[in-house]
Amino acid sequence: MRWSLVARAAAPFAFVALLLAMVLGSVAACGTSTGAGNRSPAPDFSGTTLDGQSVSLGGYRGKPLVLAFMATW
Repeated sequence: MRWSLVARAAAPFAFVALLLAMVLGSVAACGTSTGAGNRSPAPDFSGTTLDGQSVSLGGYRGKPLVLAFMATW
């Protein structure tokens, strides 16, 4: 078997291994604190959903939440 065929067959596995190492590295770094430890809850704010309902951050206390702020210019 020629080396180019071996490298071509191993490339997907190398990509998956690199991706897995990146994910595991970022997960391991999530628990570390880089600041002085002055954590405080986010200030409560409210907004409106696309269907007109009002929601506030306080309603999600204790639950995982991902906020995505977007803008168009």
